[in-house]
Amino acid sequence: MLSEWAAAHERGVVVAGPMWDGDRWADAVAAFCRASGWPLLAEPCSQLRRELDGVVVTDHHDLLLRTAWADAEPPDAVLRIGGAPTSKPLRLWIERHRPAFAFVDPASTWTDASFSVSLHLTIGPDAVADATRTLSAPESRWAQRWADADAHAGAAIDGVLDAEPLLEAGVARQLGRSLPAGHALYVSNSMPVRDVDSFLRTRAEPLAVHASRGASGIDGVISAATGVAASGTPTTVLVGDLAFRHDLGGLLGTFDPGSGTHAGPGGPDLTVVVVDNGGGTIFSFLPAYGLIDPEAFDRLLTTPPEHSSSQLASGLAAAMGFEHHHIGTCDELHALLAVPGSHRGVRVITIDIDADANRDQHRRIAAATEMALGGSGTAEP
Repeated sequence: MLSEWAAAHERGVVVAGPMWDGDRWADAVAAFCRASGWPLLAEPCSQLRRELDGVVVTDHHDLLLRTAWADAEPPDAVLRIGGAPTSKPLRLWIERHRPAFAFVDPASTWTDASFSVSLHLTIGPDAVADATRTLSAPESRWAQRWADADAHAGAAIDGVLDAEPLLEAGVARQLGRSLPAGHALYVSNSMPVRDVDSFLRTRAEPLAVHASRGASGIDGVISAATGVAASGTPTTVLVGDLAFRHDLGGLLGTFDPGSGTHAGPGGPDLTVVVVDNGGGTIFSFLPAYGLIDPEAFDRLLTTPPEHSSSQLASGLAAAMGFEHHHIGTCDELHALLAVPGSHRGVRVITIDIDADANRDQHRRIAAATEMALGGSGTAEP
């Protein structure tokens, strides 16, 4: 059924949403993309934003799909594998164009808030691979146009980030560049998971990326990451300042009462990267920001703490025996993350973020992407 459905549509895309077992799907998804000639729009939590031979894997579809270019290149069909994608622009793009939509859903979750699915398939990766045997990629530049657009978007993003101080987008990009092979990245909800979706790029060495989407907001993120690290996998967790405060108790899970320190030689290897924008500013990305009184907005929708995350982490480090580093540049972050085996135990890295500059940078990145693809340069995040 899948092969007949795909053969009827030349301009399709494969969407990979969150999957803990994405590695199990990699060969089948890659074979389908090669056979159909469709690009792969994979969010990092799918475990499929990685180099796949002969497949166009987009790094920046979250930004591409906000542009006029994407509306001029509507798909005939969408094949989705995995959970509901994080990207709102992706959902809205599909809702606007209403392509034929097949959902590969072996667990029968039917997560489809937009009611877009027209073909529901409870099949596994073997059946997806089997469907490719009768497919023949059309003689078109459909996937190449996506590759070209993604490259233009990447150059535009780099042009902004490389010229400016380190803010949240740059942190997300740098994690993908710096974390060694064999590491895991745990991503908090709110802005971190969205920034990683927008700015973390494909790698030759896969990076396991985890998140608690739809589970608990910003609660328990450090505890969950500690659980991943306890499996023996060196783990970095990206959190905002409020998520850091919400789960300081998670750091106690690594404490060794016998030694009075954190994570001895057999303990978990955990790095907590805290982007501190002064109390959570995700709501300032909503349309309501700027339409109501700024003081009222801040009073109702932000939570400015009395002390910075750096002050808090410094005191905790002294009391509990873990490392703390307060940094402000990509080079400093790279130096801390990039060398395998240079760290064992628990450490917290804090990065101060100017919330206004961060919000403005996100909007300018979206505008630069629109401009790079031939638009007006007025795109909004």
